[in-house]
Amino acid sequence: MSKYLTYPDVVFTDRRLLLAALADLGYPEVEEGEALPLFGYQGDQRPETAELVVRRRHLGSASNDLGFARTSQGYLPIVSDYDQRTLQGGQFLVKLRTAYGEQVVAEVTRRLHGTARRTVEGHLVKIQVRY
Repeated sequence: MSKYLTYPDVVFTDRRLLLAALADLGYPEVEEGEALPLFGYQGDQRPETAELVVRRRHLGSASNDLGFARTSQGYLPIVSDYDQRTLQGGQFLVKLRTAYGEQVVAEVTRRLHGTARRTVEGHLVKIQVRY
């Protein structure tokens, strides 16, 4: 039985952009509600709840539900230790933060009627928005 981990240092402030980032990673099916229960890979209900949930059937046969709990700061991911090791090659949160950042850049660019310019320096990607 995998335990769920929360990541208080990872906060997604905009629901719409989080949903778009999840869709970018291949998870367009997200259940929304209040205090939705999370289920483990055997279908057992866990004590954790979340307001946004990607059900395990959309993740993989051995996966657990993936949740995002709403707080005053934004949405915090609730991910099982198993899924943190296996989703997106063990890079789920890194890839989600990257996809979310791309969504933020697209939104800022759209609002400012600007253009975005990306430069890569080693492992660092710098994005400048001109308006």
